[in-house]
Amino acid sequence: MENLFKSPSSQRPHPEQPRSPLATTRPPPSRRRDKPQLSCNPCRKRKVRCDRVHPCSNCASRGLSTSCTYTLQPTVARGPAHLQDRINQLEGLVLGLMQQTTSSPGPGVASPNAANNATLSTETQKDQSLDGAENPPPKVPSSPSDYGSIRIRNSESSYVSSAHWTAVLDGISELRDHFEQEDEHSELAIHDTQSFNQFPHPMLFYAGVSSTSSIDSILEAIPSRIVVDRLISRYFNDLDMASGIPHSGKFLREYEEFWKCPRKTPIMWIGLLFGMMCLSTQVQLLFIESKTNPDPNQRNQIFPTKRQAALFREKAIHCLILGHYTKGGPHVLETLIFYLMIEVFPSKDTESGLRILVSMIVTIATQMGYHRDASHFPNISPFAGEIRRRVWAIIVQLDFNISMQMGLARSIKGSQTDVSEPRNLFDSDFDEKCAELPPSRPETEMTPTLYTLAKVRLIAIGAKVADTSTEPKPHSYDAVLGLDEQIDEVKAALPPALKWNGLACSLSVSAEIVMKRIWIEICVHRLKIVLHKRFLILSESSETNSVQEDYSFSRTACLSAAMKILELHHLVDEEIKPDGRLYQCRWRLTASFIHDFLLATSILCFYFQRNTGKFGDEVPETSADLQIGTENNDIDLCRMKKLLKASQHIWQRERYNSRVARDAASALYHTLGAPETGPGCPVPSINGIYFEGQFADMMSGCDFFTDLDLDIQFPSEEFS
Repeated sequence: MENLFKSPSSQRPHPEQPRSPLATTRPPPSRRRDKPQLSCNPCRKRKVRCDRVHPCSNCASRGLSTSCTYTLQPTVARGPAHLQDRINQLEGLVLGLMQQTTSSPGPGVASPNAANNATLSTETQKDQSLDGAENPPPKVPSSPSDYGSIRIRNSESSYVSSAHWTAVLDGISELRDHFEQEDEHSELAIHDTQSFNQFPHPMLFYAGVSSTSSIDSILEAIPSRIVVDRLISRYFNDLDMASGIPHSGKFLREYEEFWKCPRKTPIMWIGLLFGMMCLSTQVQLLFIESKTNPDPNQRNQIFPTKRQAALFREKAIHCLILGHYTKGGPHVLETLIFYLMIEVFPSKDTESGLRILVSMIVTIATQMGYHRDASHFPNISPFAGEIRRRVWAIIVQLDFNISMQMGLARSIKGSQTDVSEPRNLFDSDFDEKCAELPPSRPETEMTPTLYTLAKVRLIAIGAKVADTSTEPKPHSYDAVLGLDEQIDEVKAALPPALKWNGLACSLSVSAEIVMKRIWIEICVHRLKIVLHKRFLILSESSETNSVQEDYSFSRTACLSAAMKILELHHLVDEEIKPDGRLYQCRWRLTASFIHDFLLATSILCFYFQRNTGKFGDEVPETSADLQIGTENNDIDLCRMKKLLKASQHIWQRERYNSRVARDAASALYHTLGAPETGPGCPVPSINGIYFEGQFADMMSGCDFFTDLDLDIQFPSEEFS
């Protein structure tokens, strides 16, 4: 490497020495680096020190300000071609050396392949010994798409695992060029319209604190107490976004102390307050914007409310940074959780930065020991220990949900934690003074933490399902069926107050509880889809199109779960309209819901297009001759088509509000054709012009349908 930096004459080899390949490359003249002239011309001529300002002090004192000039530095032209040639030359030398080493290994030196084979053989023997069986059960064959999918673009690259719903349509081919072209146009449009001061979200990663930020400027942003009281009341009574945090009794006592002397309040507690106010303001804004015909006074409140929400978010960020959130401490995790919800709440798409934010929250929580149960540490009071369990339960949910939406592995590993479930208690059941926690209330009582308990139990089995679907090592089909039974057991053991039995059986409960029941039911069906998705194509023979009995159970379970999710999607879409049962809690329809609806849509879209080829271009409107499956596991393609048609109209309507909705509408357009025209249901344009200018809220994170292909041919080896 030393030859690369010598002068051309020094690189000329001696006549008696063999010519090195590197010696033939002489650096161009542009490699020469002259010392730049920093002094002005008069000071350089006088050989005196120059302070390098214009005019410099020497010239100014002599009355020669007009003569104080500087020599312009020549722009050195770079030679990327020469640099690339030298890199290629170095690469060729390295490859040549590697080939020589591989072809003639020295005595006692094993080749890399031999070492790898030996390692794999040893690991295989260990796995067999751990299983305790001489003849392990046959493994399910893996396909290339089981390893996930990577898409590389000009400005970013993204990866999703095989458990992500977009990987379902990896094997289809007609939409690939269409979406790639749309991505290019979208990137150009975003680049042209984005101002210098706009950054991707979360803003915590990009928005620094100005030199004028201080505790005084932060406190000045807090409205009058009557306004703050309304926002805090709305959070505790209407939102219920992070059940059980903060503890209402403890927070309200600290809230009173804050108003007595705001400057003595810890900066992180103030950040917590801003987070709660921002979430309440966002809900208020959503109620105004989602009304069909808001009155003029409410319409005039939209922009001031948006500015207020943006201000609250900005101050929450300032509090986190000024409080050195990476070091942990009181209220840090609660404030970070609220900030994450602030970023997630108003969006129907998922940002890639949110996954990084969740990982950071998990890291800080682990750094603070939240992943270990408080009972191991006598210096933690029973009250503080229970709050830690509640906070950790919320973090587990966020980690699982965001990871599933992004198609990535979870940050939290179950083998590294031993935190107990939080107890089913009201906040009034315990406080800081209690010597020990009261026993958990019966699960027939609907406390704020009961919903958290149900979700944590689903996530416990959901983590196993996600690992089974994403791990490179294939699992036996018996293990898959065992997980399916565990899902059914967890569903049967759910608290009675949170079990979904249909809308007709929920007439006496509030809209919030109905929405929670629907969400839990969707989670159960999502786990079924993720678990059995890879066996959907394996259940059919590509040669005879006949159902193979080995995986027919998985095929039926996956498709049935997808159709049930779409039925719930249509129910929710109908009930969140004015005068609907769920209208008052329509703000809960966030990206998590949309992700599951898209997963079910993609499953049915893939399967429908694969099987409609058996009946020609058109599927009959009757169910006759449309039963695909075995004697006991029939799938009605007619019913499937009706569900997809209904979903097509929903995605058509929502395509202006969400990028993934636009992509879903395009995928259904290729599968079903143009939707029925009518008010609010125009046909999407395949060239992307129809959607031009409608991407104001487009996110730069996970591109849900970018890995979709759509064609009549569906190669089974690319389906996972």
